[in-house]
Amino acid sequence: MATTAFHQPVILLLGERRGSHEVDKWLKESRYSICEATNVFQALEHVSDFTVGEAPDVVFLHVDRIEADMEMLENMLMASAPDFHPSVIAYANRPAEDSGLVGLALQLEKLIPVCPQVN
Repeated sequence: MATTAFHQPVILLLGERRGSHEVDKWLKESRYSICEATNVFQALEHVSDFTVGEAPDVVFLHVDRIEADMEMLENMLMASAPDFHPSVIAYANRPAEDSGLVGLALQLEKLIPVCPQVN
């Protein structure tokens, strides 16, 4: 069964890949449809490509300069279509901190509610 999304996608900026395997693993095991991007431009492409049937719930990418990339991404989103507002979350890697993953999970739950299934 496929789910119908009633939400905008989320772009998740993660810190450097080193030490972030817990977050990557958690995302892969989560209920969300995910897609990994290599840079902010590819992330925007994944959430705004209207030629695909469904956008992923979460597009995540690892960046070296999380604050600078978040600012650039938000500026690019503001310049895009006015009715298109994906959420952007920055998650700095905090190795071995389960409370960080719990906080991330709560943020995603608010932004991506469980959708009813459609046949």
